[in-house]
Amino acid sequence: MIPTTLVGLVLFIALLTPGFAYSARRERSGPERQFSALRETVAMVVVSVVCDLVVLSLALAVWSVLPKQTVDLTALLTRPGDYAVKHHLELWIWGVGLIAVATLLAVLVAGPLFDRLGRRNEAPYLSAWGRLFTAHPGCRVHVGCHLSDGTYVAGWLLTYSRSAADVADRELTISGPVQYRAAGRQEAIELPNVGAMAVSARQLTLLQVSYVRVAQPGTQSDVREIRT
Repeated sequence: MIPTTLVGLVLFIALLTPGFAYSARRERSGPERQFSALRETVAMVVVSVVCDLVVLSLALAVWSVLPKQTVDLTALLTRPGDYAVKHHLELWIWGVGLIAVATLLAVLVAGPLFDRLGRRNEAPYLSAWGRLFTAHPGCRVHVGCHLSDGTYVAGWLLTYSRSAADVADRELTISGPVQYRAAGRQEAIELPNVGAMAVSARQLTLLQVSYVRVAQPGTQSDVREIRT
């Protein structure tokens, strides 16, 4: 049912805030996935309804036990109009607080802590280089990029496209010190005054990935290579 008044519209948006927060948190912490608009909308609504109901159930329990210190549930149900007029500020504070708690709950459910507790597996949605870059969470990632023109560049992984599809229209960025070797050369040199560099997947022919433990920056724990 679509709200037809300003108050109804504001309430409708507020109740959907947990679902929006959940979706935003999942986009930041997980691989980028392409879903239909219907599926995304349903997921947002379901998360919002569940989080709102959980928080509201807890609030009703508290109100029932402590009616004088919180909200008089009996008066609110029997005389909602009169009670709302007399206690509008109190109800407003409770409403904002409940929405905030429901939103926080949705963010926690979407976060990495719940991933570990619920053993949520994102592996099926990771691209090939997404699997490589996240294979060892406790290590820094050093990448060597062999380009189609014979050029080689290498540096510490800074960012990369989180798209779940292995498509050419994506990029990764590396930070310095950036090593560069021109086509036909044997030795790589460090590029001076270059703090970072973007590399297009369309130009990659070979991607070399090294995992370096943070506690021992000079130690390589694993090296893998893939063709892209």
